[in-house]
Amino acid sequence: MTRPRLEVAEVIRSCRDAFLERYGANLTSEQRRALDDLTACRTAALGGHVLGCPECGHQEVSYNSCGNRHCPKCQATAAARWLEAQAADLLDTPYFHVVFTLPSALGPMALCNPRVVYGLLMRAAAETLLEVAADPKHLGAEVGVLAVLHTWGQSLALHPHVHCVVTGGGLSPDGGRWVAGRDDFFLPVRVLSRVFRGKFLAGLRAAFRRGRLRFPGRLAALARPKRFHRLLAETVRTEWVVYAKPPWGGPATVLKYLARYTHRAAISNHRLVGLADGRVSFRWKDNAHGGRLGTMTLEAVEFVRRFLRHVLPTGFVRIRHYGLLANRHRHEKLARCRELLGTAVTSEAHPAPADPDPVTPPGREAAVTPTRVCPRCGAGRMVVVAEFPPMTMAEGITADLEVFPILDSS
Repeated sequence: MTRPRLEVAEVIRSCRDAFLERYGANLTSEQRRALDDLTACRTAALGGHVLGCPECGHQEVSYNSCGNRHCPKCQATAAARWLEAQAADLLDTPYFHVVFTLPSALGPMALCNPRVVYGLLMRAAAETLLEVAADPKHLGAEVGVLAVLHTWGQSLALHPHVHCVVTGGGLSPDGGRWVAGRDDFFLPVRVLSRVFRGKFLAGLRAAFRRGRLRFPGRLAALARPKRFHRLLAETVRTEWVVYAKPPWGGPATVLKYLARYTHRAAISNHRLVGLADGRVSFRWKDNAHGGRLGTMTLEAVEFVRRFLRHVLPTGFVRIRHYGLLANRHRHEKLARCRELLGTAVTSEAHPAPADPDPVTPPGREAAVTPTRVCPRCGAGRMVVVAEFPPMTMAEGITADLEVFPILDSS
């Protein structure tokens, strides 16, 4: 994948002062941290290291990464590492992809209560899958669920939804057999939608009774029980969208999917088209009109505002495992499933795909590990020969690389 011509960090730097003047007082601590981290990512402000080739003496400066989970540049490396760990947990069975979407009427409440509402959204989606799959009328087995929260749509508008990767079969209640599902059908979507709606609304009512929800500003009226319950009653009459996509072939296909979805930021740098006169353009897919492709242009400040709305609370886990994949009994249950399936899956059997962004410069970790082949001679491997501390943006870094002598290749 080629390096993007424009990055989210550049858009932020171009309008940072104007953005803070307009919205700075309303930012959460997590949003401010993301703003600062992305501004500094891969710049002298975070320090860095010098890479050198022992064969030909070629040297390059590489600035450190911010490591923020909302940074598009930093997520590629995180995804590659995470995928390596997931490969060993995949079973030799078809997988289904099911998406649960929060009704738009509840979006403002989610923005003001992200930890409660998004956590409930993920639990309700997973519990729905486990409950319906366990019903003898459907599958009658315990399935494995990997759930990933996304809060954005293609235009960066608020669109909370959960992507669930689900095994196309499961373990019988007594653990004595593997119950295979149909190849072309997983679970009835209408049943999933109704159960999901019931579980989510029950959880939201419980959170309201316990005083766990806050209603600032325009939402103040919802603090009154009558108004709150009226809103929930209105959502019962709307469609709770649950979408089940066609089944995948098996573990290798699932890994390719996970590489695209698990560690995404709200928008990738590769979707950005241009930045001029305080406005940024990016590619998007209009799903409301048949997935029509187009280009959207926003004021840079508005683009940053939309981007930061998708920053999650500190410590919020947006990738979760349930059922057969739940951490508590994962190894025992997966071992039993493989025994019943007659397979012995290892990480070598289904290797993780390559880093989705192989040209991404190394981060802080590069100080202790060999990196890529020398771009000049193609014979040596670039290694860290020096490090330098964080600097102010005004200081920059000296262009005289002779102060970092290459070690003798012998």
